[in-house]
Amino acid sequence: MARIVEHSGAEDLLDGKVNPALWTALIPAAGRGTRLGFDKPKILFPVGGSTILERLTGLLAPFCAQFVFVLSPEGAPVVEPEIQKLLRERGGTAIQENPLGMGDAVDCGLAYVRTRNVAIVWGDQCALRPSSVEFCMRLLQGAARPSAVCPTVVRQRPYIHFERDTSGVITRVLQQREGDALPSEGESDSGVFFFRTDALKGYMADLFRNEGTIGRLTGELNFLPVLPLVDAKPGQLITARIMTEEESVGVNSRQDALYLAEKGSV
Repeated sequence: MARIVEHSGAEDLLDGKVNPALWTALIPAAGRGTRLGFDKPKILFPVGGSTILERLTGLLAPFCAQFVFVLSPEGAPVVEPEIQKLLRERGGTAIQENPLGMGDAVDCGLAYVRTRNVAIVWGDQCALRPSSVEFCMRLLQGAARPSAVCPTVVRQRPYIHFERDTSGVITRVLQQREGDALPSEGESDSGVFFFRTDALKGYMADLFRNEGTIGRLTGELNFLPVLPLVDAKPGQLITARIMTEEESVGVNSRQDALYLAEKGSV
């Protein structure tokens, strides 16, 4: 059965502290800044005085020994020097040759992950709280020993919604960008996911074999359909309903950046 946890009552499931040596941050960051009216890769867009790259590295550096950024061929020459300034030998890159979707981006970066666990963070999620990241990492390291932890938020007008069966297992992921009809209130991800690396590699192989994971409208290999694959195996996915709505907002427009600044999230 699927396990859903919140902050309260989860103490027995948490490891004592995050062990950074166990973790790599995998950050798909091949996006362009076009919708932001920005002539550089999106991850270099300034939000509240710091670039998204600076915010993500500052957030994750205390928790992760290594970083892998997935970049586009044209973005790499611009982004790689900034990564090296911030992370030196801790920062690495993978190149996504063609924009085939987030599933493909994760697969590109996963080949360079050497640690036991991997934290996947979309390259526009700059409002995540350290306490949320730490909670999920301790949960993955902890006594339940799941394959994955996905923090979620219940929100109005969702862009993503996890559809569950009567026992709480995620059976389908509805996505606005693929033309799915979403409910007025839904359960969404927050652009961050935590996996055991070896387990994720196996699930990614299953994802590539499943034609149903190709987006109807985008034609892209989506990543989110990996979650029903994990949840189909009892005890392998923990959903942590701990996120705020602000944390779930990715910077896809200047309005998003202004919203986060006004909320005090950046």
